[in-house]
Amino acid sequence: MIFAFANQKGGVGKTTTAVTLADGLARMKKRTLLVDLDPQGHLALSFGLEKSPGLYRLVCLDEPLSSVVVPVRPNLDLVAGDKQTEKVKRQITLADFRETILSDILASSAYDAVLLDLAPSLDVLHINGLIAADWVVIPTRLDALAVDGVKEILTTMAEIGRNGHSYRGYSILPTFFDRTTRETLLQFEELTRVFGASVWPPVPQDTRVRETAAYGQTLWEYSPRSTSIEGFKDGRQRLGGYRQVLARVLEVLDA
Repeated sequence: MIFAFANQKGGVGKTTTAVTLADGLARMKKRTLLVDLDPQGHLALSFGLEKSPGLYRLVCLDEPLSSVVVPVRPNLDLVAGDKQTEKVKRQITLADFRETILSDILASSAYDAVLLDLAPSLDVLHINGLIAADWVVIPTRLDALAVDGVKEILTTMAEIGRNGHSYRGYSILPTFFDRTTRETLLQFEELTRVFGASVWPPVPQDTRVRETAAYGQTLWEYSPRSTSIEGFKDGRQRLGGYRQVLARVLEVLDA
């Protein structure tokens, strides 16, 4: 099953979310593949690796998937990206059936889950990622600009749906959640009012999230008891956090 992580607004925790959930799935013995569709190439850096043109080799040089993946953790492989990803966009633009190139490449993969980290720009590679996806996760900060990015992604998905692509579903994932901030609470209430169960448990704001990439570790490795993983403590319960989000992803996989 293929998940796309998308928001047309940057800085919403998209890459952190993709890395954290991918490593979480791998720890649950799910064979998982991460694919970097962003020319910034931050997925490799998140694992303490150098950027590399894995996506370019896969799409432009027609190398098999098995030859371009990099094992980064047990049960977790990566197709890395770098500035060569810009060349991928140009080649796809000139190709026949350009919107389904990525979908065709990934169709026969043997992974339990494939996670696509999409760039915030709406271009032909972004559209490829959305068309390849069975499920779209939309991370968003709880401010007006980021929430507008959610609406833009949903509009794009609706246009893709009218052209024949069928999604199994989508989820909106509030990130950088600060329950002491009025705007955060108001935006969260509005999202849940409009989208209901499609809004997944929020990920609390946590300084440790910024530190993980500098150490080349995932959140599960660097700070498995952090607020971003475990959520807020409310009496005997925990609310939100990537552990609860991972449980939702597993529900989708097992459905």
